[in-house]
Amino acid sequence: MTKRLIEEWLPIADIGAESLREGSAAIHPAPNRLHPWWARRPLVASRAAILASLLPADADRDRFLHMLGIHGDPAKVRQRIELAKKTGEDLGPNVYGYPRAFTYQPNVVEKDWFAAECGGGLDRLVILDPTAGGGSIPLEALRLGLPTEVNELNPVAVLILKATLEFPWLGREVKEAFDELARRFLELAEPRYQGVFP
Repeated sequence: MTKRLIEEWLPIADIGAESLREGSAAIHPAPNRLHPWWARRPLVASRAAILASLLPADADRDRFLHMLGIHGDPAKVRQRIELAKKTGEDLGPNVYGYPRAFTYQPNVVEKDWFAAECGGGLDRLVILDPTAGGGSIPLEALRLGLPTEVNELNPVAVLILKATLEFPWLGREVKEAFDELARRFLELAEPRYQGVFP
């Protein structure tokens, strides 16, 4: 069997810096803010584990980093941030120079490269996560276009999985259903509260 990228190389410092950055995303939070979870995996680390486990050891490392959403040198920037904390230097609002890695969606060219590196169509591969928890690994597998099967025994985690993995793909259908439910709720509730609330 061909050696995998994860066996030869993994940019731990860069993935770690991006994972910290993901955890501090207050304006556009990652899905892991949907509900706190005991063993929540950062999305960038989950994507890295999936890609590096499937790509051969000689895969293009720059392309791998780009697919992760790492479009700079986050480890070096992290060192600058730590130094700036000590010196009081203001590094400005966009010290990294690119958006947080978890917000990056690999494009068609990158997905085609990934499929070719994995020996053809991604539909022959299946990502299995028997203890999926909040769904970081399956979410990233789906974002990469990989068929994914998950399991989880905790009913809270199951609901989080549904909200993370299924609801976003429904998009317009969910919004239309919500709008209809909201309209119907107001239609039934407003007459009951007339005179109580302005």
